[in-house]
Amino acid sequence: MLSILVELMLIVLVSSNRARMWMRIPPYYVDSRVSSFLNENRIVNCFEFKETETNLLLKCWKDNKLADVSININPSNQKQRYFGITLSA
Repeated sequence: MLSILVELMLIVLVSSNRARMWMRIPPYYVDSRVSSFLNENRIVNCFEFKETETNLLLKCWKDNKLADVSININPSNQKQRYFGITLSA
């Protein structure tokens, strides 16, 4: 019984197709949300390196330890799925 429970936990943890809820950030507030995220994770005292036009690397302190932070801009390749709904009386 314990082994089945452990296997189920591993399946849940390893699953890459988990459901995600995307929350909308109002226009012109993305920078403040990113700043809030960095503050929530106690990321301070950073050095930057612009790897490419779409990749910014940071070396920062977090809880008195060195941490690597990477900000990537990747175009989405997923096609939007639209589901039509029809109503008839």
